[in-house]
Order: sequence, then structure tokens, then C-alpha cells
Amino acid sequence: MRLANPYIVRLQEPKETICFAAAQDIGAESLQQDYFLNFNDECFVLADGVSDLKGSEAASKLACETAIWGYKHIRQHRFYFHDKKRFMKRVFRSTNLAVWQKQKEIGFKHGIATTLLVVMIGPKHYWVGHAGDTSAWYVHEGKALKLTTDHVDPKGILQKAVGFKRLGLFPDFTSGEFPVSDMMLLMTDGVEKYLIPSDLSRIVNTPVVDIKDAKQRTIALIESAKQNGSTANMTVVLIARV
Repeated sequence: MRLANPYIVRLQEPKETICFAAAQDIGAESLQQDYFLNFNDECFVLADGVSDLKGSEAASKLACETAIWGYKHIRQHRFYFHDKKRFMKRVFRSTNLAVWQKQKEIGFKHGIATTLLVVMIGPKHYWVGHAGDTSAWYVHEGKALKLTTDHVDPKGILQKAVGFKRLGLFPDFTSGEFPVSDMMLLMTDGVEKYLIPSDLSRIVNTPVVDIKDAKQRTIALIESAKQNGSTANMTVVLIARV
């Protein structure tokens, strides 16, 4: 058995760590239509079921579960793993087909649909794919930048979502570097539409310290949205590299 050289170990820099937390509130709704899943701190998915269609809570749950399933299986193929844009498209295609197919079951004949936000985290980078109006934000040195564009028309009606049609769903895709001390925020529209810039800046103006700190910030974002009038379902996910 070989033992680690204590001098080499001592000189090594500590490994970077992904720290995340999530908070959720049902608001004044009777059902929680938001759903969130994480796999191994490397794939995060957030969905918000389309409330105009029956079974919205089933749509968001199915979308998240299928996206994580797809991620775990598709990443085993080198062709996709090294081309994250193709990887993301494949995840969305599999998820969209699963949700669209659900409408053939009893109780879903009028269709079901959901927004979907998928964030993949690597050693130094992030990759984001989305369809709908669930948003991703990137925070660097206390300044928040929205990475996603809401797929809604001037009246606020959703124009793109998982499950709207069987084929032809192409997610928006963006990527970037993700260094230590930066963070990402994932939010459903029940939070984002009610946040004012000063509240957001105040909550994210310093780097995340640990999980407890991250959790307190997600709760603060929910509370800010509620104070500003949100009665919808609300979900916030914070991902930080510490």
C-alpha cells in the first residue's frame, strides 16, 4: 500500500465545491406545480407546469424525472458528453416526447405541458438549456445577469414549452465559465416577476459561504417576492462554487 506524501498533500489547493440550496412556497394556489431535482451536484432541473392545462403538477414532475434520467444515460456516450449543446438537445427531445406522450393516458387528453430549465455544471463551466419562462441568472461580483429569455408573447402567453408538440422543440442554449465565488440562481416566474433589482442585489452581493448561507438566501428571495405581491407557486434554486 502506498501512502500519500504529506508534503505534497499539504501544498495542494483545496478542491472546489458546489454548494446548493432550494426553497419553495405554494403561494395562494391549491397545487404546487413547480418541481425541482438535482443529480450529483452536476445536473439541476427546474420545471413549472402550465396551469392552463389539467395535470400541470404531473407535467413538471415527469419533465424533471425524465431530464435527470436522460442526463444520467446520455452522458455515458462520449459523442454527447463532449458536445454539451447536442447533449442538451437530446435531453430536451427525450423529455418532450415523454411529456407529450402522457396526454394519451386517461385524464390528460386535453394535453399537458411545462417549462423546463436544465443546468449542467462542470469543473470550470456551466451549460444552460431552457424552454418557457423559468429563468436562470448568473451572479459575478455581486452583479446578477439574466441568462435566459422568456418564451412569452407581448400578452405574457407562453409560446414554447415541453409538451406543446411532439417534435421540433429546440431549447435555447448558453454556456460560460463558472469560477469560485460566483453563483447561479434558478427561478420560476412566481419569484422572478416580483423581484425588484435592489432586493436581488442585496441578497446576492457577497459570495456564498456554506449551505446554511445559501439556504437563507433562497428563503430571502421567496420572501421578497411574497412581499412584492406574489401569490403564485414559487421556487428558487441557488448554485454556488465555493
